[in-house]
Amino acid sequence: MRARILSILAYTGAGLTLLVAASVPFVLMGVFSNAVGRAGLHIDAVYTGGAIARTIQRDGYQIVVQEPVKPRLLEHIEPFVQIVFEPADSLPTRVSDDVDLDGDGRPDVRVSFSVPADSSAKMRGDVTALNGGYVSLANLSDESFSRMVVRTGNKIVVRVPVNKNVAVR
Repeated sequence: MRARILSILAYTGAGLTLLVAASVPFVLMGVFSNAVGRAGLHIDAVYTGGAIARTIQRDGYQIVVQEPVKPRLLEHIEPFVQIVFEPADSLPTRVSDDVDLDGDGRPDVRVSFSVPADSSAKMRGDVTALNGGYVSLANLSDESFSRMVVRTGNKIVVRVPVNKNVAVR
């Protein structure tokens, strides 16, 4: 009889141990997510494109201009400004817009691209600098992190390199 009680207690203890081991990650997930949330961690502007500086309304779509992104000490990217055209479904088949990037009321670049019917098709476009603060790019695609025109979801993202001589100031 004693052996039977010990085996029941052992199996019960093993079952409870498995139950606790399976539930601990779920209980501690809230603790870990709260700790990470309070730590002030954020995604680097190189990946997000920077904070939103202004939104320009157009007929049926909008252009979101983000703050310039400058490389930090160990980052090997060119400084750039990200422009987002959204929603992509509402864009005309050929977009050519003069965009004010620095908020001074004068256009800084002319962005031109065609919106392919196939949303997964590779995009190409042109960026024409209208002043010395930015770099002109012909037949732009997704060559680098600082120079690109890509479709992501229902948005078209264009990254315009800032002239390095101007970015230093």
